[in-house]
Amino acid sequence: MGSIRLIYLCTLCLTYFLCGGGVRQRTSDRRVASPIDRLQAQQNFNIQQFTGVWRLIAVGSECSYLKVNNNRLEAVTMRVTNQDGAIRINTFRKLDGLCWDIKQEFKKATTAGRFSRKNRGLTTDIVIAETDYNNYAILFLQQRRKITIKLYGRSIDVDEAVQLKFRQLVINNNIPEIFIYEFPRYGHCDVADEFHQLDDDFGKS
Repeated sequence: MGSIRLIYLCTLCLTYFLCGGGVRQRTSDRRVASPIDRLQAQQNFNIQQFTGVWRLIAVGSECSYLKVNNNRLEAVTMRVTNQDGAIRINTFRKLDGLCWDIKQEFKKATTAGRFSRKNRGLTTDIVIAETDYNNYAILFLQQRRKITIKLYGRSIDVDEAVQLKFRQLVINNNIPEIFIYEFPRYGHCDVADEFHQLDDDFGKS
């Protein structure tokens, strides 16, 4: 059981890179305005068009894990499914050469293009800031008031103009450009067998 839990924790850290830093806050993130509240979601966001498979192209984050382990990055695939009042995100990546499927459910906010989940006392917010649905998507994620910015593509190739836009957004949000990490364009997982699936919704509140 201990080894399974270790794999679970490592997988989540490698996959999401949402670093809070410091001691967990006792007060709710939502009692005061948080950085993600000022961000605009995609205008007229269409969740059905956003569903499907996305490849992770790059991440802008000051996560300490990434700073130390950026040479060990694995290709990441995200599959989005529209559900009643929520979206299901399946994240596929390799760990020790085996494909894992991490499942998470995010509730839809009142504003289209915004999602959140609370699990084990920790709130994660997502804003779909920009997407053309067919080629690229730029997502902002927040935990404990720390922002991470991600660039996804429907394929491994994203237009250079989009990549430059992503880099500028990272800089504009006070994340130094040296903390932009590009992900492998090969070795993606699209499925995982029944023994390598992790449902991260236990403890959800």
